This record gives sequence, C-alpha cells and structure tokens, in this order.
Amino acid sequence: MKPPKNLANSKKWASCLSMTLLLSTSACSTPNKKTGIGAAAGAATGAAVGGATGGWKGAAVGGLLGGATGAGFGNILDRQAEELAQVAETQRTQEGILVKLKNDLLFETGSAVPKPQAIQEVSELGSILSKYKQDKIRIEGHTDSTGSQAINEGLSLRRAKAIKNLLAAQGVSETQVVIAGMGPTRPIAKNDTPQGRAMNRRVELHIEAPEGTNQG
Repeated sequence: MKPPKNLANSKKWASCLSMTLLLSTSACSTPNKKTGIGAAAGAATGAAVGGATGGWKGAAVGGLLGGATGAGFGNILDRQAEELAQVAETQRTQEGILVKLKNDLLFETGSAVPKPQAIQEVSELGSILSKYKQDKIRIEGHTDSTGSQAINEGLSLRRAKAIKNLLAAQGVSETQVVIAGMGPTRPIAKNDTPQGRAMNRRVELHIEAPEGTNQG
C-alpha cells in the first residue's frame, strides 16, 4: 500500500498505521496479557512520535521500535513477578508489581522489630530483587485505625524502614528504595471488624522498572 503524497493525508496515514501497529503488537506479544499491554503502549507511543517527526515512515519505524521496548519491559516484570510470587503474595499491576506482606506475620503488636520468620521471607525477596538493579521500589507501611494518627504513622514508617534494611542486607541498593509510613490513611478493608483491621495492617512493596531497561 503506497503512502499518500500530500501532508494532510500523510497525517491520516500515520494515525491509521499507528492503530494497526498497536493492535498487531498487542496480539502477538508474549508471554501474557500484561506483556501485551506494555507492547501496545510502546507501539502507540513510538508510532505517535515517529509520525510527528518523520511522516508515515517515521510512524512505522517508531511503532515497531516502541512495541519492542514495551514488550521487553513487560517481559522483565512478568518474569520478576513469577519469582516473587514463590515467596509472598504478588500481583502484577499496570504500573509494575505489588507485593503485600502481612504485619501480623512480620512484627509483634506495636513493634517494628521483624520476627524470625519475617527475616527469612524478606531476605528471600531481597535475593530476588537484588538481581534487578534498575528497579524502583517504594516500601509503604500501613496500619489499622486503632490508636492515634501520629503513633500509627510513626510505627508504619519504622516498619517500612525495617523491611528496607532487610532488603539492603541481601544486596538491594538503598538508592533504589524509598519508604513511607502511611498509617491508617489507605485501608483496603473496613476497620470495624478484626478481619478488616488485620487486612489493613500490612507492608507493601511497589516495584517499577523503567522502560528501556536492559535487565536480563
């Protein structure tokens, strides 16, 4: 199919080609649906940029390169999520990976000193994460609504820091990690039942890997 000659039609051509590349890249990406999301996003972005800078040819090249980058990004996160799921509750998200750790298994009530089994579990996570040097990791401590806001925020921050230290002992660079004490501000269940409060007491690891990373 030949490209149009005038500028207005060239822009329409680039737009159509961008959509075609988006659909085809999404359909053939591996190994799963999340990788397809990464490939599709990469193709759309690449085609848009390429079309703006190099007409219909730029859209084609940009779409193909963007799709390849997005697929690679998705594959890395997929592989990492599978490894982490062998150790803790792990969820693949649009942004990256979410790992949830229950406070009751990590710490005694009111304490930020990890239990022995917590040290083992987090150390296993650290040995995996240490292989992914370009990860950006945000560790969030969360509590239920029992007690004052100030006490809960301080406790949740100390717990997040304790997890960061355990990861660092396994080779995770401190420059990769930021911590936050959220206290009771982001519950995932109601605080009016013991079960709900237990769910809200947790530490979360939010993991992202930058696009274009060359991790193996």
